[in-house]
Amino acid sequence: MSFCQKQEIKCSCGKEFEWELWDSVNVTTDPDLKEMILDGQMNVVVCPYCGILFYYEKFLLYHDEKKRHLFYIYRHDCKDDRTDLKKKAICDYETLKKQSSDTVFTDYKIEVFFGLDELVKFLREEELL
Repeated sequence: MSFCQKQEIKCSCGKEFEWELWDSVNVTTDPDLKEMILDGQMNVVVCPYCGILFYYEKFLLYHDEKKRHLFYIYRHDCKDDRTDLKKKAICDYETLKKQSSDTVFTDYKIEVFFGLDELVKFLREEELL
């Protein structure tokens, strides 16, 4: 399931405002969201005060049922925690498998990315295979 919600954002101009941001995307049920990611439009906001357009970096869960991918996308500034976050992702996945029916979450590729640019690079390389 894909999920977005309004969140408080602070622009570089200093003003705060609310904007709908994606928390999780299921590109099998919502394929247009994959295109939004590939086109660099996911979680892009426009400040209503100064008009600046910018990407708001935040955690995003990426789910592709067809390819059996479950990806955790963290902010760039979380790279130092790569090992711990990968362990947490695998642990979360194992918990999810136990809580679901036997075949729903079997044989998934679990990966951690830092920034949507890393995810986009992976997805584009995968398309070439």
